[in-house]
Amino acid sequence: MEKTLVQKNKTGEKAREITFRILLNGMLRELGNGKFYQGVPKYDPLTAKALQNSKFPLHIRFELKKSGLFLFAPVSYRSESAFHEYGPHVWAVDHENQKVFEVDTDELIGLIYREFSDTYSETGLNRFADRIKSSLKNLELTTEACSQKEETLTYSFLESEQKLPAGHHLHPFTKSRMGFSEDEQMLFGPESGKGFPLDYFLIHKDCVTEKSLPGISAKEIFEKLVSIPESYDFENANDFYIVPCHPWEAQYLLSTEEYPEMLGSGKIIHLGQLGEEFYATSSIRTLYNPDFSWMLKFSLHVLMTGSVRTNSVKDLNRGYASAIWWEYQKPAFAEKFPDFQLLLEPSSLSVHYDGKNIDSFNILIRDNPFTPEDKILLLARLCQDESVNGFNFTTHFFKDVAGKLRTTPEAATIIWFEKYVDVLLSPLNVLFNQLGMAPEVHQQNLLIQLNDQLLPQTIYVRDGQGYLLRESFKEKYQPMISSCPEIDELFIRDGRLLDIVSHHLLVSNLGALISSIGKTGFVKERKLINILYQSFERLHETEPSELTTYALYQRYWAVKSNLQSAVFDVDGGANAAAIVYAKVPNLLHKYFFSDQLIHPQGKEAFFKRYFQKEEVTMSMRPIDLENDLEMLHEWFNREHAVKIWQMNWPISELETYYRLMLPGDEAHSYIVAGNDEPSCNIEVYWACRDIVGDYYEVLPTDYGTHQFIAPTDPKKKFVSPSTQSMVDYVFAQPEVGKMVGEGSVDSLASMMNKAHVGFKVDKVIEMPHKKANLNFCYREWYWEKFPQNKDVPITTNIKEHE
Repeated sequence: MEKTLVQKNKTGEKAREITFRILLNGMLRELGNGKFYQGVPKYDPLTAKALQNSKFPLHIRFELKKSGLFLFAPVSYRSESAFHEYGPHVWAVDHENQKVFEVDTDELIGLIYREFSDTYSETGLNRFADRIKSSLKNLELTTEACSQKEETLTYSFLESEQKLPAGHHLHPFTKSRMGFSEDEQMLFGPESGKGFPLDYFLIHKDCVTEKSLPGISAKEIFEKLVSIPESYDFENANDFYIVPCHPWEAQYLLSTEEYPEMLGSGKIIHLGQLGEEFYATSSIRTLYNPDFSWMLKFSLHVLMTGSVRTNSVKDLNRGYASAIWWEYQKPAFAEKFPDFQLLLEPSSLSVHYDGKNIDSFNILIRDNPFTPEDKILLLARLCQDESVNGFNFTTHFFKDVAGKLRTTPEAATIIWFEKYVDVLLSPLNVLFNQLGMAPEVHQQNLLIQLNDQLLPQTIYVRDGQGYLLRESFKEKYQPMISSCPEIDELFIRDGRLLDIVSHHLLVSNLGALISSIGKTGFVKERKLINILYQSFERLHETEPSELTTYALYQRYWAVKSNLQSAVFDVDGGANAAAIVYAKVPNLLHKYFFSDQLIHPQGKEAFFKRYFQKEEVTMSMRPIDLENDLEMLHEWFNREHAVKIWQMNWPISELETYYRLMLPGDEAHSYIVAGNDEPSCNIEVYWACRDIVGDYYEVLPTDYGTHQFIAPTDPKKKFVSPSTQSMVDYVFAQPEVGKMVGEGSVDSLASMMNKAHVGFKVDKVIEMPHKKANLNFCYREWYWEKFPQNKDVPITTNIKEHE
């Protein structure tokens, strides 16, 4: 009993951890209201009270404007994207009421609901909370069911489909299955691994609409499952289809008001559960039998994640239409890309009674190429692991790969990732660029067939309703539409389709995979990002497309606002057009990220240069907040600083500014000293993550600077040496293309100083906090002004980022 209680406590903690992580990362992506916060403050006692007992040196501070609070979530794993892991305790700081409190589940749900909502609704909050709590409760069950010891895995299709404890980790209702009882959850949920027979009905052909590719018959497929029992051996048996139904859905149908009338008509007859067992896959309603060459996607009137999971007639039409469309394209494509397969739904069946579609019977019949001997890995399996006993599937998998390849886990992981990207990207680009099609390749839709070394061999993509076509290709396919009008439903406006591709491919697929691999500790995320960038770059050189252009050059990628949709009760299944997209920074731009500029190491001076004319040695070091804060506060309150810099804040506010800046990816602050006497503060910022990037065509190789010279004594200002040192340091970094500045138009001295070293004004811009001269400088412009600086030796402590 004690052991069971401990296990339940562990699964409860894990379920809460998963829920908090999804909610916090969702808020970070969709509202952008969180920033990294470093250390414990000296001048903010309330925040210090919240953080002083934390074991974590780094937090994300979320600003909740509508509640007047700051949330501090401890970061246990920092991802390059918004897939962070968090420690167990989240704290709220309420400065107005001078309160600090730990945030429990109910409080977090309420705070997030309020932050997203335009108007507060008790009904809306209760609905939102109930669905999260449903997910939380089910997470405890699924986490316990999926808990496993380190053991030899088969990597079979069914094993991969059934071991997804966290489910859809980009959706707040990840395991919400409202409609299932706890017993039904354990019977029909994939995590339990249980099989069950299907329910069958006899349905008169007059009530049935079937759409199938030539040579395929839903009626014949179903007759391979079971035969009509002898007790129903009537003369017109051939006029009836034997139609399977999910057993839960069958009971739901039998309880409806319409069923007695249908039963009395003699056109719909319930046979009950018959035949072999089927097994739930990760979608729950798509069922699999290893000996049957088709998978069946049923309707389920169960509220899962964002919608009730029923097949609409439109879903059936889109599945059929994509199969028809692919029959024309497949031969040429398959010859070029035999290792990229689309799983089709070449047959569908719907039932109408008295002019009404009975959606409980709507079925999509999907290809099933997988045998129990195949090694098949669902991508989502690699993107999560939530067991409570220390077993990590992703770590275990790449150790297995390393064993097969007889190399280190790091080398094996890189080889695997390179192979995966190679098999995935080129066919997707051809589909998009030449055929105008984009399948929804998110992690729950993508399966990887592995070879004997566990390396990616073949990619399979499923869900034919999501094989979408570009509106700009419609004229090309007009003859096909004329013969199959359903194809018209597959077309999506090009811009909208790029948003969909961004979410599914770039964020849910590649971004999540990179983060998950990074958490194993085998390979740094940045190394995988660099590999991915180079792969897209090669692809762009050989076959440039709107997809490669978007992936490489778009400043922000689109991501579905699943949390907002959940708050507003948007049914993404029934009304996909109502889904809105948020923006996240382009992950591939990290290829140009300078760790030396934005994340310098240490506190000591690392840059020194002697200027003979001024007889001064200029040195530079990162700011040491614990020792420099008071000095900086005094500097920014000097008369000449107040007008231009407007940073004469209370020291607590200035401290917060730096505690948010220093751990972030946007900027870093430095102290410049002349002959070892601090005299200048500079900030180096990454322009594509800065507000200045909103005012011109910013590149990820653009880095900017702010410079404040503190002394008023001309003999101690060292204006030219300090400015040259700043420019020398920035241009010494290989990631930098050009430097950017946006000095206030009120600061003539600043612009003259910039012009002195080669900066040129491009235009005047109106920023929220100032009117500024947008200016740029290239190395050649700087060296034209100071040709002797081209080969100047620079001493730094630059460390290569792994």
